[in-house]
Amino acid sequence: MTTTDLSPADLPAQGAQPSWRPWAVLAARLLLGGLFVVSGVSKVLDARSFIAVLPLYQLPAWLMPLGALLPTLEAALGVALILGIAPRLAALAALGALALFSAMLIMGMIGGKLETCGCFGRLLEASPTISVIRNLLFALLGIAVWRYHRRSETRWRPWQVGMLAGILLTMGTLAGYTVHAPLLDPSLAQPGTLFPDEGFGEDGPMMEGRQLAFVFSVTCEHCWNSVANVKALASELSDYGVMGVTNSARHELSWFIDEFQTNFPIYTYDPNMFTEAFRTWPALYVLEDGLIIGKVDNEVPSPKTLLEVHLPLWR
Repeated sequence: MTTTDLSPADLPAQGAQPSWRPWAVLAARLLLGGLFVVSGVSKVLDARSFIAVLPLYQLPAWLMPLGALLPTLEAALGVALILGIAPRLAALAALGALALFSAMLIMGMIGGKLETCGCFGRLLEASPTISVIRNLLFALLGIAVWRYHRRSETRWRPWQVGMLAGILLTMGTLAGYTVHAPLLDPSLAQPGTLFPDEGFGEDGPMMEGRQLAFVFSVTCEHCWNSVANVKALASELSDYGVMGVTNSARHELSWFIDEFQTNFPIYTYDPNMFTEAFRTWPALYVLEDGLIIGKVDNEVPSPKTLLEVHLPLWR
């Protein structure tokens, strides 16, 4: 056979991909997309807790409101990867997001207060170090999708634009509800039920008479703003005993007591049971012989407001 007798079929393929590569790239795209969907949805369904963690990342104050948008964008990016909507562009965006998350985690570790990343809400808690390593591993998936996915012209079809817009709207609405709607609070501690005291252990308070329970976390800066009113309640309302209930470690609690010069006893609650018993904090519970007759979410009212506004509604 001469050179001129060769047909294109006889020539070796130039740049042909191994038969397994498209399947591997598909698996990487689905896994990476699933990660972003789970991360985004878990934070959207518990947006209040995620926002409470943001101050520990040592971010500028002006960036905090933008943090509420992050879970919604994560979920939309994950859906784009799973459905193959502009996959190489979505993979590039995922790499940028993973780099941003890792930088935030490192800033939080430098600040020394970040103990869990809050990356998956309360679904899966992990230390910042483990989270950075996990981000690096998933970045490898993003690189594989961006590098080896079949190149094609990116065309945004109407149904794709509509789907992503619908996801953004739905996730944003759910995040708003979980932040602002106390009626969605599924905690055990609800008016009309006994105050859940199983998490106190042997050193818990006596549930007798009229009491005010201030539920908080030492790492919650919003809780810090409520301490002045709690101290005022302890000083001015002689008919009520005031106590604090927290999931924080003893060394953190010692700092809190010294920093704010508290004038009320504080009891440590089992961290593994805290989020089931008290879904939101700061919160003030009004008790009579251990029975919750009312509560105020996300703030602690002043003595005047409690006496004139809240208590008349609960009597």
